[in-house]
Amino acid sequence: MRKNFIIQHQLPETALSRFHYVVKFINAHPLKPTDLLLVVDNGASDIDLFYGNNSNNSLTVPTDACFIDDSNILEQFHSTQFQHLDDRSFFSVSHQELNKRPFFKNNKFGFDIFNSIFFHISRYEEYYAPDAKNGQAGWLEEDQHFLVKNGLYENPAVDQLLVAFFEIISNKKLEQKSTYAISHDVDILTRFTPNFKFFRSLAATIVHRRGWSQLVNSIAYFKQMKQQLTEDPYDYFTTLLREENTWVSKQIFMMTGGNTKYDNKYRIEDLAAKNIIQLAKDRGYSIGLHPSYNAGFEEQRFVTEQKKLADVSKQTVINNRQHWLRWSWKITPYLFEKNGITTDSTMGYNRYLGFRCGTGFPYQLYDFKNKKAFLWIEHPMAFMESSAIHRAQRTGENLTVLIRNFLSKNKTNTHLMLNFHNSNFDPLLDTGRQLRHFYEKELLALCYG
Repeated sequence: MRKNFIIQHQLPETALSRFHYVVKFINAHPLKPTDLLLVVDNGASDIDLFYGNNSNNSLTVPTDACFIDDSNILEQFHSTQFQHLDDRSFFSVSHQELNKRPFFKNNKFGFDIFNSIFFHISRYEEYYAPDAKNGQAGWLEEDQHFLVKNGLYENPAVDQLLVAFFEIISNKKLEQKSTYAISHDVDILTRFTPNFKFFRSLAATIVHRRGWSQLVNSIAYFKQMKQQLTEDPYDYFTTLLREENTWVSKQIFMMTGGNTKYDNKYRIEDLAAKNIIQLAKDRGYSIGLHPSYNAGFEEQRFVTEQKKLADVSKQTVINNRQHWLRWSWKITPYLFEKNGITTDSTMGYNRYLGFRCGTGFPYQLYDFKNKKAFLWIEHPMAFMESSAIHRAQRTGENLTVLIRNFLSKNKTNTHLMLNFHNSNFDPLLDTGRQLRHFYEKELLALCYG
């Protein structure tokens, strides 16, 4: 039998749209016990939770509300650690450093849970970031993100916080196996063809000082390819596109245009691209748009590329992931709303493995301008193999061990959207060989074993 969990609050009218947004997010969260529903009802005489600072014996969440009213948007954000009885730690977000205290004691939570959740899932810090702190992607530089600066990005802060909250108010222990979706961005189809690309690749090998052995291997590989004894190093699609149906979803994102050096690596009308799309469809993948470098900032370019992919794939294009994760908070999400995009999976990191939104589960982002949730669904991207490569090169860690460790620490109570590029499985590179072995021999067992 369902229990309606009645909440009373002390919030002003101006804060209600954000508070109701958070409560709706909590009610839709996949880890919430199915027999529990949070209800905001200030007229109830019997309440289950008081959201405010003046309660007596009621179950209470104290009000901070610093992200509810925007009065201090330019202030610094602070993190304070709160310890739970079973040694789990949770971290508040506030404009002031709080005193360390238990996460829950004497019927009271230690900090404003609703406020911290809103901060993470709305991407408050990104939306209000000054232009001077926005990087090449268009949004707040990754090193400036709250979760990154505080070393909290590798685990889903919001999902973990809600598990503890649900356990306390329902008196149930919650532990579910994590779920997984798999996706691919196709930025480039071939490494060596036509021939000029081969010589450009050799030049890159010399410039980047990868050594004579790789230069010799590249030449030998190219000769085998010309003799039709092997495929181009980037032609990994028959293995890359998974046949098993254990994944929550399978998506491939294709490019169709562009006007910068980061675009136009292939033509979507070419037979090779069409064959990839057909193979993906045969294996149960949905086809999504990977807009060109500037398309997320220019509506006409976005619409043109979306239509071109629809024409070639012969299906309506409703899925999206931004190229280079390029994003303008004032433009990009409104392109989706206006042009029929129903799912996006851009909310991830270029250089880090982890949970940019604090959650791995799909949900609706917040529309600050119109004070409501967007209609389309964001599927946060927790893992991208190119991010793992960047980290391994930066820290000297073994790539395969790094990936194993990240996935192993998130085996329960979250969802992971995984992303792999065909061009990173290059057998001429050590990272490519490691990825091939991991992808073919370990990935499925690590996720579902």
